[in-house]
Amino acid sequence: MNVRIRPAQDKPGFFTVIPAGPIDSDTYLEFNEKITPLLVETTKGIILDLESVDYISSAGLGVLFTMRKFLKTRNSDLLFCNLKPQIRRLFEIVNALPKETMFKNVEEADAYFYKMMSMEIEKREDKK
Repeated sequence: MNVRIRPAQDKPGFFTVIPAGPIDSDTYLEFNEKITPLLVETTKGIILDLESVDYISSAGLGVLFTMRKFLKTRNSDLLFCNLKPQIRRLFEIVNALPKETMFKNVEEADAYFYKMMSMEIEKREDKK
């Protein structure tokens, strides 16, 4: 499975993950292996761009849920963008993702991350 990982140039700890192809019983282990290095304390957020994903099986969902759980326990975000209708419907059926984590495109998700980072910086400055 082809998975591109792009670190955000001006946002340390933020990444865009771009898988291509189905995330199913044949590919979920490889997908998991490629994203596992991102699941560390210094990761603040991941945008998962699903533009090139047409199918996610229960095994693939398991990987996504594991990512989300790890990031959530560290107050980090997992955002989704460019979901095909069948993928969006899958998430709705399993009621797995809050709507505020699904975006139309990478730019929308990036804007959300920027807003969250700005709010965090303001909080820190207020504490000083």
